[in-house]
Amino acid sequence: MPETMSAGYAVAEREAYRGVRRACDAGLDSTTLRVELTHRINALIPTEASYFGWVNRNTARLDDLLGEDASAGIEWHLRDAANSPTDVDRAIDLARSGQVVDTGSSAGMSEWMHGAGFGRQLRAVFGVGHEPSGVFLAFRERRSRAFGEHDMAFFRRIAPHVARALRRAALVDVARVTRLADLAPNDITADLAPGVVVIDDHWRITQWTRAAQAQLADLADATDATSAPTSAIVDFLRRQRAARGATGVSFLSVHGRSGRWYTLRAALTEPDELGRSSTVLIITPANNRRSRLVPTA
Repeated sequence: MPETMSAGYAVAEREAYRGVRRACDAGLDSTTLRVELTHRINALIPTEASYFGWVNRNTARLDDLLGEDASAGIEWHLRDAANSPTDVDRAIDLARSGQVVDTGSSAGMSEWMHGAGFGRQLRAVFGVGHEPSGVFLAFRERRSRAFGEHDMAFFRRIAPHVARALRRAALVDVARVTRLADLAPNDITADLAPGVVVIDDHWRITQWTRAAQAQLADLADATDATSAPTSAIVDFLRRQRAARGATGVSFLSVHGRSGRWYTLRAALTEPDELGRSSTVLIITPANNRRSRLVPTA
């Protein structure tokens, strides 16, 4: 039976949706993104426990489960249950079919739930195309209200935005370890940390990390690097936007005034209600200022 949507629920659902969209557009790393999304989802759809897992692209298995109001002692068994062949296949089916969410439980998951004191489950799978990238698992006790149609409808509504945000978050994760992993410990310095910048559809820089501020200054045409990006970056983003993200992520190598080379990665956010998109830009400095990288796009 469909639930009756009250006026209060409609307001809460609208605010939760806006909160999810803000988190998805913020250019966060995968851990921070999942934490922020979980808080916003649980504010609308309360649970006794919830987990947000990252899906390994090669195996389709859940990695790096983040728990909300959950006991760490039961997480290991949950990982085994969620990674059973039945549940992995079901997650792939949900992503490929576009159904996104279900409330059924496999035999293995039901056994885990019984042992953990839960009786109700909701599973949402976020993926781009046919490839799942994240799985949200929500649990309630047997005496709690069942997950209903409006809960499932909310997950379907946010699914495209969350899936693309997870893909961009993977870029942010990569940027944080690019170059640094190959350096000797004594060579790792703050000026080699990748920077993340968010640029709106009017070419204004709306958010940036501390590392990005110095990098933008090195790449800037003018003194104030945090009000507008350099013309080389604008030209790069203009080409990327003209393609509407058809290639997913665009790449470019550019030379700074200091002599250092930088690799730029850019990805478009989902359009908002007015069709406006921001760009998440990742700036990765080369570890040798004399090294020349081949520009790509």
